[in-house]
Order: sequence, then structure tokens, then C-alpha cells
Amino acid sequence: MEFVLKALEGIFSIVFIIGIGFVLSRRGWFDEYSSALIARLVTAVSLPLYMIVSISKNFDHNKLVAMAPDLLLPICSMLLAFGVGKIAAHVFKIKKERRGIFCTNFFIANTMFIGLPVNLALFGEKSIPAVMLYYMVNTTFFWTLGVHNIVQDTLSDTKNKPAFFSPAALKKIFSPPLAGFIVGIILVLLDCRLPSFLMNSFQYIGNLTTPLSLVFIGIEMSKIPLGEIGFDKDLLLGVAGRFLVCPVCVLVLIPFLPVTTLSAQVFTMQATMPAMTQMAIVAKNYGADSAYAATLSFLTVLLGIVVVPLYMMLVNMYI
Repeated sequence: MEFVLKALEGIFSIVFIIGIGFVLSRRGWFDEYSSALIARLVTAVSLPLYMIVSISKNFDHNKLVAMAPDLLLPICSMLLAFGVGKIAAHVFKIKKERRGIFCTNFFIANTMFIGLPVNLALFGEKSIPAVMLYYMVNTTFFWTLGVHNIVQDTLSDTKNKPAFFSPAALKKIFSPPLAGFIVGIILVLLDCRLPSFLMNSFQYIGNLTTPLSLVFIGIEMSKIPLGEIGFDKDLLLGVAGRFLVCPVCVLVLIPFLPVTTLSAQVFTMQATMPAMTQMAIVAKNYGADSAYAATLSFLTVLLGIVVVPLYMMLVNMYI
């Protein structure tokens, strides 16, 4: 029971920080300009530097190359979950302006701020390489496929929506966070280490990413009358996709894409994490339904208090 409570500390922290943003916003500390500024600061400054630091500190050339074969399971499971999300969006007639967020929520999770402490509590420090491997795939897909789908929500003319590899689409997708991630990978592959003062500066600024993202969610939630939060099919199916579809996709593929037992356990736990907090930031930046994204993020965090321990016990017993 102790390791469950320790693992849930990350979720409790998230709820607390979201609450700060919510309360301060209700007291008039933030206006629409403040919200947009936070979204821009995270996307353009703190998150790119966070990417460079996290990749550079947790991988080296040999480790990255040695673990490359294990990338296949998270890649295939996320693509499968994405496909299920796409089908569900059409079958259940999810609102067009929400479909990109809905589908992204199916295959992208909060694999660092919550996923890392959960796996550390459950499996110890030996789980860190597998945690980071899933995180790499999760991050790559979010800032490419996920962002592309969220951008699609903002384009009303369906006939003229750019293809994934069109110049217009690539210009939007190639965001500062993705650039930071690519720089981090290149530095690792070249065995290049930045000067300590630069890495420390990147670390300080990068550490702003999670708290600012959570405060932003609190601000967005404060704009929605709590009594009017509609638990409609868009929201409920989004939650189901996050907590049911994504981990099941990992479990279904394990017999066909075998990895070590520890990696299988870690990947399954990573797939059960709440929604990625930056999803609401991206929705705000591109003019998508940020209120829906923020509500989905907040609701999955709250439900994670119950769902995550259940998966922790199941994974510990059966994988």
C-alpha cells in the first residue's frame, strides 16, 4: 500500500497545482491575454529547453542504440490506439472541432510527470530506461501526429485541409518543442555535451514547463462553470480511450512484439497515465477547443487516483 501512495504523489501534486491556477484565475489574477502568454511561453521557450535537457541527461549514444529494438512495441501500440481513436471519432460522431484532441488523447499520455514517479515506486530505478523509451515515442508522436490532428480541428474547410506531409502542415507541426527534441537526440547520437552553465540554464527554464502547463489548465477550467461541465459522449469516450484503449493496445501486441518483462510492465503502466498536460496548451495556441482539452486533462488526472493503482496491482500480478 505504501508504494501505491508514493506513486500517487505525482497525481496529488498535479491536482494541487491545477487548483492554484483555478483559484487565482477566479480571483482575477489572469485574463485572456495571460492565458495566451502562458501557452506561448511554454511552447516556445520552456518546453524546447526541457526536451534538450531530458534527452541529454537520460541517454547516451550506446544506451540509445542498444534499446532501439524495444521502440517497436510503443510505436505500434500508439499507432494502433490512434487508429482506434480515429474510428471511434467517426462512429460515435464526435464534434468535428474536437476530433483531433479526442484522437490524440487515445494514444498520448502524461509519461513523465506522473509516469516516472509511478514506475519508480513500482519497479525502482531499473525502470528508468524503459520509462524514457516510452517517453521518447510518446513525445515524438505528440509533436507530430498529435499536433497535426489538433491543427486539423481548427480548419473549417475540410476540402482544403493540408496533407500530413504538405508544406503548410509541416510548418505548423515543426514546432519549437519538436525542434528541441530533435536537437536533444542529435546531441546524444553525436556524444556531444553542452557546457554545464548552459545545461543548468536550460534546466531552470525547462522546469517551468509542468507547473505552467498545470496552472494553464486551472485557468481554462475556471472559465467553465463547474455545474455546466457536460459529461457528454465526447468527454466520456475520451476518458475511456485514455484508460482502456491505450493500455489494451500494449497488452494485445506484447505476444507479437516480445520485450523483457520489465519493459512490458513499464510500457503498460505508461499507457495508463492521464492525458498529456500540454494538449490543452497546443489547443489554445492553434485555436482548437482548449476548454474540452483542459476538462479532459483534469478529469483523467482525478480519475487517475483510482485507475492508476488498479493497473499497478494488475500489472504486478499478471505481467
